Amino acid sequence: MLSSDAFHIAPLGPDLVAWAWQQWFMDNMNEFIVASRYGLESGSVRELSRRYKKGELVRVRKGIYVDKQHWLGLKPWDRYAATARAVAAENPSAAFCFETAALFWGLHIVGVPSHIHLATASRGHCGTRSPSTTAAVGPSGSTGLERIRTYGTYRHYYPTSTVSLRGLQVTDLPQTTVNVLARGPFTKGVVLADHAISAKRFPTLATSKDALARAAESLASKAKRQRVNAIIGFADINSGSAGESLSRAQMHLLGFPLPELQCEFHDALGFVARTDFFWRDQGIIGEFDGDAKYLKDEYLRGQSAREAVLAEKKREDRLRAMGFRVVRWDWATANDPAKLGAKLLAAGLRPQNTPKRTIHPRVRG
Repeated sequence: MLSSDAFHIAPLGPDLVAWAWQQWFMDNMNEFIVASRYGLESGSVRELSRRYKKGELVRVRKGIYVDKQHWLGLKPWDRYAATARAVAAENPSAAFCFETAALFWGLHIVGVPSHIHLATASRGHCGTRSPSTTAAVGPSGSTGLERIRTYGTYRHYYPTSTVSLRGLQVTDLPQTTVNVLARGPFTKGVVLADHAISAKRFPTLATSKDALARAAESLASKAKRQRVNAIIGFADINSGSAGESLSRAQMHLLGFPLPELQCEFHDALGFVARTDFFWRDQGIIGEFDGDAKYLKDEYLRGQSAREAVLAEKKREDRLRAMGFRVVRWDWATANDPAKLGAKLLAAGLRPQNTPKRTIHPRVRG
């Protein structure tokens, strides 16, 4: 995205980060009514059963309740995260892995996982479990949960060491990243890998390509190691957002030449912009426009959405006056290779390679 100022996140010291994480976890855990704790405080859990039967509460996990209207109002990603926290509340010793561990680390992953992923050292306990989220049937004959997605658990036979994060047991950051990369397609992998190595977007926690490559050595499959190492090699610390990472991965698969990232432009009046993508030899600038750019305060920096759009137009006019062509797209286009390819071709960008055939691994869970 074009930016007149670099977006900066001040790094926090380890102690402050640990405190912030603990506070975050406690704040989120307070969304639940835990039957065991409620019983100690009130002397009885009958009130919970009564409220559940009246349709006021949802039972997310055994003994873990939440206000029904709150639950129904959550977006799918938030509901997935809340389910994972409920699993942790039910079983504090649970070891999280794969996409669920990535969620707790705060990594960017594309799409909502279908299960809460847990690691177990017992072959007898691995496998899937159906969603346990339930609500009582109301007068209308409906629970209210029929049209929303609920999440079961997937226990993987994965005897591995874990680290403590926000009071949870999770696989460490490099291993979590590599495990998710090995399970998904190239495009989603690039989004994750770019984020994991970016100290700017992932302050105090960012890992390195070398650490990811070492973690990849633990993968049992040669094919998975090759696929993961290809993603690691392609990852770029200069990618500014998940949408930019996804766009760059699509460009690569479509055979377009790779652009320079985060280039600065100046004219006679001074600094003009820092751009997402720049094809120097073709004089083309590419910009990914996410919704947050015009809706979130940290991007607006005191401007209204209308003022931000106007400022963006003025910067683009200055770039065009310098002789550059500018092409823009959004999430819907970045997610659709055909649309993105058509957009880039219309801007005058030409593929330099034959589009690459990708194999999307079948991933259970």
